Amino acid sequence: MNNKERVLITGASGFIGTNLVDALERQNYIICNFDKAKPNKKNHDKFWFQGNLLKITDIEKAFHDFKPSVVIHLAARTDTLSDKLDDYIDNTLGSENLINCLKKTEGLNRIIITSTQYVYKSEKKPLPTRDDEYMHYTQYGQSKVITEQLTREANLNCCWTIVRPANIWGPWHLRYPIELWKIIDKGLYIHPCNSPVLRTYGYVNNVVHQIVKIIQADVTKVNRQTYYLGDIEIDSYVWLNSISRNLTGKSLRRVPSILFTIPAFIGDLLRKVGIPSPLYTARFKNMIENYPAPTAKTVSEFGVANSNLDENVRETIHWIKTDGKDLFEYWKNKSV
Repeated sequence: MNNKERVLITGASGFIGTNLVDALERQNYIICNFDKAKPNKKNHDKFWFQGNLLKITDIEKAFHDFKPSVVIHLAARTDTLSDKLDDYIDNTLGSENLINCLKKTEGLNRIIITSTQYVYKSEKKPLPTRDDEYMHYTQYGQSKVITEQLTREANLNCCWTIVRPANIWGPWHLRYPIELWKIIDKGLYIHPCNSPVLRTYGYVNNVVHQIVKIIQADVTKVNRQTYYLGDIEIDSYVWLNSISRNLTGKSLRRVPSILFTIPAFIGDLLRKVGIPSPLYTARFKNMIENYPAPTAKTVSEFGVANSNLDENVRETIHWIKTDGKDLFEYWKNKSV
């Protein structure tokens, strides 16, 4: 692989994609961002090909015009708000359309298909024993199971790799700054557990580093393989407390989880009558349960850009207060 590879990224206007474009541009790759949405970062407009994965003709035109040698499939609906699989058609039919076009495209060297940690979640058996062992969490997770199955059954004639991001955070994440980080900054977050809750997070620049290393790796290491993307698992309090200390200069308060039971139940009732609530049973359960991902193999083989949590948090805070500030009313109006 060399830096003259032509890399087409689906969904590069989004969170991970924006950071990935920056990383590939620094290494002089030739880039095409296939996305129906305009890039969030102004200087990425030059890479943008406006296209929709639900329209096969859009994909065919992009492949014909750009002639990619590497395709990284990031485009997806990634929230977990719907309990209807049909609402994730971009992930299912969109991926099917892309894969059908990949099968007919000559000159491809590498393909990366992005899935999610949510294709498997089980309290009885925390980690799968095979790459094709599934127990999806949410309909978003099910949509990505379908994406993986389509990939494995496609008989693609070049090197392909499936990647499963864990809980990714960092610059250009458009939800955390107006939800979690805002709550922490206001001093309203209380951690509902005194014992460790093991989770896997991934600083976005570490994840992007891993993706780049995968497209540069020897084929024998990555062909038909599945890698979880992210950092090594940690206690969720450590991650959240780093955010708090670097935002406010204060450590987070911790209380016994039982004190959250009644407020979570009240939140359920409010949501049933259409009143939004920041705390409800499903969210509370998510806050206190272990959900690690097996990223140790990925970190061992491909490393990370920076393993220092505090430095990565400060880099994200700097982005929120500079380039990202105008994207969020709260941070735009807050004095730096």
